[in-house]
Amino acid sequence: MSEKVTLTRRQVLKGAGALTLAGATSLVPDGSAFAATNNAPRWAMVIDLRRCTGCRACTIACKAEFDVPLGAFRAAVFEEVIGKFPNTEKLFLPKRCNHCEGNEEDKIPPCVKVCPEYPKDRLTFTTPEGEKIRYRGGATYKRPDGLVLFDNQFCTGCGKCIEECPYGARTFNKHIKAGKDSTKNAIVKCSFCDHRIEKGVAPACVNICPSDARIFGDLNDPASKVSKLDKEFGLLDKRNETTLLPGEKTSPMTFYIDPKGALNKMAVAKKKYEKNEAIQDRII
Repeated sequence: MSEKVTLTRRQVLKGAGALTLAGATSLVPDGSAFAATNNAPRWAMVIDLRRCTGCRACTIACKAEFDVPLGAFRAAVFEEVIGKFPNTEKLFLPKRCNHCEGNEEDKIPPCVKVCPEYPKDRLTFTTPEGEKIRYRGGATYKRPDGLVLFDNQFCTGCGKCIEECPYGARTFNKHIKAGKDSTKNAIVKCSFCDHRIEKGVAPACVNICPSDARIFGDLNDPASKVSKLDKEFGLLDKRNETTLLPGEKTSPMTFYIDPKGALNKMAVAKKKYEKNEAIQDRII
């Protein structure tokens, strides 16, 4: 039985802090810190649109966690009214970086592939069992556990990764200058809260969601909730129905449980972002 924990308004807005979160919410993934395997975790997020109420607690928690600049978003929630009166319905669609696995040929996400500062130095990823996996870093890079991250010390501020992302998940960070060109801004995007999951704590947006519409975990762990949801809804096998813009062939690792067909009905779900466009959380 879970313990009921009361949080102050300040704690909520600041994500409650790692210690409070560990007591107030489930750790990640369910049941164990990581999968009992020598492989790296395969992190994924499932967004259950049956549960999303459009409250935007996820957007606020993300803003507070990372001090995201005004006008920029790591996470956003879109809403649309579909149909004609009196037969209308309001649909919600949270959007964020999909931490794409990349196309079938090379398994490199498009944002990584286009980055002029990738690949850089060789880095080492250590699995929960102690196995060491070598990979290449860069201004934008993909870790062996699937996280697509960035290192602004190598960033040139060219914006190529922003232009190449069809999901609008990247934008310039007005608070930080590019490490290799101080006349330009660096970038900002969702990192799956890598600093939290490395300590076994759920991402800020997952922790704060009052309706448990966001589920995060390791697909390599059959006991994790995301693995069970994959088995129940065929999330991986039905990527054409459970992910955004399947025609882009990027293999997103953010999946949607979508019984109302929001991914087909909502214009924003079918929108491909171009040039410097990025997701914006605005209530119209």
